[in-house]
Amino acid sequence: MTRRLFLALAAAYRKQWPIGANTAIQGYSLSQAIALLKQLQFPVIEIHPMGRPEPTPKVFPGFQFDQLTNPQKQQIRAELKPFKTITTHLPYSGLNWLSPDASTKKTAIQTVDIALEGSAYFGATMAVLHPQPLTQETWKTRQNEYIEIITRWANRARQLGVKIAVETGFPQSIDDFVTLIQTINHPNIGATIDVGHQGRYVEINKIPAESRSLPASIKAYNDTTIAILNRLGPKVFHLHVHDIDPETWVEHKPLVHNFVDYPRLFQTLENIKYKGALVLEIGGPPETMPANLEAARRKLQSY
Repeated sequence: MTRRLFLALAAAYRKQWPIGANTAIQGYSLSQAIALLKQLQFPVIEIHPMGRPEPTPKVFPGFQFDQLTNPQKQQIRAELKPFKTITTHLPYSGLNWLSPDASTKKTAIQTVDIALEGSAYFGATMAVLHPQPLTQETWKTRQNEYIEIITRWANRARQLGVKIAVETGFPQSIDDFVTLIQTINHPNIGATIDVGHQGRYVEINKIPAESRSLPASIKAYNDTTIAILNRLGPKVFHLHVHDIDPETWVEHKPLVHNFVDYPRLFQTLENIKYKGALVLEIGGPPETMPANLEAARRKLQSY
C-alpha cells in the first residue's frame, strides 16, 4: 500500500467519527442550547433527560420526560430534527440506586427508567450512564448489585432501541471498570470513555499534586485512558472529549492545555475500529461557550 493510499483510507475512516457537543451550558434554556449547537453545525447532540428546560442561572438545561407537556415534547422533537445523531446523558445527581431504603432505591431506578423512555422518544441511539460512586464500602462488596441493576436497564434499553454506555470514573481502576463491562456482557451495554475521569484511578491517584504537571505524570494519565480503550475494544460505544488543567487535573476544560494526547488517542481509536462519535463536554461561563465549542471542534479536526 502506498503512503498516499494509506492516508486517504485513514481520512475516510476518520469521517466515521462525527464531532458533537452536549447542551450542558449554564444559564441557557434547552431551546437556546439546541439552537446554538445547530448554529455551530454539530451533527451530533447530547441532551440531558434531567433538570428543567427553562433557563436557570448556573444550571444546565434539560428535562424530566414525565413532566413535559405534549406541546413541549413536540417542540423539542422539532428542534432536534437537524441533528444526524442524538445521544443523552442519563440522570445521576441525587440518585441512590444502591440505597438500603427500598423506596429511595425504587425512585432512583424509576428515574433512570423514565429518562431511558425520554431518550428513545427523542430519537437517541446512545444513553450515557454514570456508575454511582461508593463512599464507605469497597467495590467488590457491591459489584453484583451494580451488574444486576445495569443489566435490568440494558434489557429495557434493548426494548427501546437504545444502547447504554457506562461512563469511566467508577469503579476507580482499569481492571474493575473493564471487568464490569465485560461481566455484564450485554449487547446493549458498552463504555463511554471520558478523557478526564481517570484522575482518581488507583493506577495514578498516588501522583502528588506538585508532580501532576510533569510530562511523566501527564503521560501516565493518558496511558490509563489508552489502556481502557485497548482492553475494551468494540465495547467502547461513546467518547466524551475536552481538555484537562495540568496543574490541578480539573477536567472539562477548553482544548487549550494540550494535556490529552489526541493524536495518540485517535490512533488508538483507529486501531480498535471505533465507530462512535466524539462529544465535547466543555464547561465555562455561558458567554464563552460559542467560541470555546467552535475552537474545540476546529482543534479536534486539525488532529
